[in-house]
Amino acid sequence: MSDIKLIAFDLDDTLFNSKKEITPANMDALERAAKMGIELVPTTGRFWSIVHEKLRNSGLINYAITLNGAEIFDVKQNKSIAKFEIPFKRAALMARVFDEIPGIAYDCIINSQGYMRRDFYETAKDFTIGEWQYTMIKTSRKTVDNMSEFLLNQKMDVQKMLILTLDNKLRLELLRSLPAVFPHNLFTTSVPNNIEINDPNANKGDALKFLAKYLKLDINSVMAFGDGTNDISMIKSAGVGVAMQNACQEALNAADYITSSCDDDGVAKGIQKFCF
Repeated sequence: MSDIKLIAFDLDDTLFNSKKEITPANMDALERAAKMGIELVPTTGRFWSIVHEKLRNSGLINYAITLNGAEIFDVKQNKSIAKFEIPFKRAALMARVFDEIPGIAYDCIINSQGYMRRDFYETAKDFTIGEWQYTMIKTSRKTVDNMSEFLLNQKMDVQKMLILTLDNKLRLELLRSLPAVFPHNLFTTSVPNNIEINDPNANKGDALKFLAKYLKLDINSVMAFGDGTNDISMIKSAGVGVAMQNACQEALNAADYITSSCDDDGVAKGIQKFCF
C-alpha cells in the first residue's frame, strides 16, 4: 500500500497541459488514487467555481485549496474551513498605487468573486494570453469604476489581487520592486503574464499543512505537484514535493523529485511512481 494519503496538485501547467486540458492519463491516475482512499486536493490560484468543470464534477474532490491558500474549501459541504485575506484598507492603498502604473490591468477577488475596473474589463485582450484567460476574465469578473473607492465602501477583505501585463520586462521589474513597497504581502507568479498578490498567511504550503492537520494526516504522507513560484511553499512543505519538468527554476530547486512535463502526463507519472 502507498504511504501517500493526500495528493495536492496545482492546475495550470501542472495537472492541465498547455492546452488547459486534463489528459486521460492524468484523469485515470486521479481516479485510481481516489479508489485507494487518497485525498485529492486541487491547490490553485483560481477560486473553486472557475476550476475546470471536469474536475469539479468528477466526484473525486472533497477539499480544495484555492486562491493560493487564501481559502481552504470543503467541497462536499460547500463551505470554507479557513480564510487568510488582505485587509481591505491595505488592498485599497495598493489599488491606488496600481492605478498609476501604465501598461497593467489588475483585479481583486472577494468572497470568490472577481472585480475589475471597467476599462480593464473592456480591453482585456490587451492584457491576457490565450482565449482561455480572456474567457475566464470575461465570464468571472464584475466591473467597478474605481477599485479603491469600491473596496473602502464595501469594507470586505480581499482574498487575492492579480496584476496582468504582456510587458514581461515590466512584470519582472514589478515582481522585484513591489515587495519593497508593500512588505506585508506575498507576491508570486503562475503564468507568464501575471503577478499574484496575497496576504503572507495565504500561501499553498501553510494551507497544505493546515489541511493535513485538519484531516489528522502526517505531512510526510502528503505529496504535492507544482510548477510556478506560487507552488514552491507547498513543494517544500509536502513529504514528497514534485516539480514538473516545465517548472520555474526555483520550483525545480525546491523539489524532491522532478517528473515529466505537463504535456507529457507528468502528474500521472509522478502518482504512478510514488502511489501505485
